[in-house]
Amino acid sequence: MKNNGRQRFYLWDYLWWMGEKLEQARRTGRVDGEMMLSIYIFALLIFPMMTVTIRLFPGVSALLPCVVFSIVTFAVMSLVSRIYKWRGKAVMSHYAKCRFNELLAVLLFFLAMAIICFMMYLLDKK
Repeated sequence: MKNNGRQRFYLWDYLWWMGEKLEQARRTGRVDGEMMLSIYIFALLIFPMMTVTIRLFPGVSALLPCVVFSIVTFAVMSLVSRIYKWRGKAVMSHYAKCRFNELLAVLLFFLAMAIICFMMYLLDKK
């Protein structure tokens, strides 16, 4: 199965691109590609794993999983940064012809925040 030097692009590439374009559109904004992608990784992977860990081990202090997953979060953000150092140009050129909608980018960011808030609500509800 040959790839012929072609790269594949995935949803996380699109999220990274949206974050980068949002940063370009709003020079004072703090959301960039790494932040957009990292918040989705946190909302869809890390936070649910942390929640399940807290539920499975009720005798363990809730602080321990929070500390462990904070370290994991920083490691993931570092990994995202390294990956998009060399992959960023290819992603930007791949999506260069796509139209950027600033409202959609902001909504995507707040969707991840809403997912996290909803999971926190479910975690608090016993």
